[in-house]
Amino acid sequence: MKVDAAETFMRDNGFRFFRVRHHDDRTARLEVGPQEFNRLLDPAFREVLVAHFKALGFSYVTLDLQGYRTGSMNEVLTEEEKKGYLSNK
Repeated sequence: MKVDAAETFMRDNGFRFFRVRHHDDRTARLEVGPQEFNRLLDPAFREVLVAHFKALGFSYVTLDLQGYRTGSMNEVLTEEEKKGYLSNK
């Protein structure tokens, strides 16, 4: 799976506070802890990261400026969708 491979890449490069989210199977949205933003934005590392993610099959690699947070994929759900999700647990 592309997300697993992308997260392994991040972990192997020393990142600890992050998630890789996927959208439409083409876009990787990186959530990185604010304490790790500078490392992520280093031009040399950024070039390697983008090349690696594209090799995994992502067309776009984006940075979520809100940073890492749990439950971020649920932020776009309607109240009805959230209720349905919780009732299925």
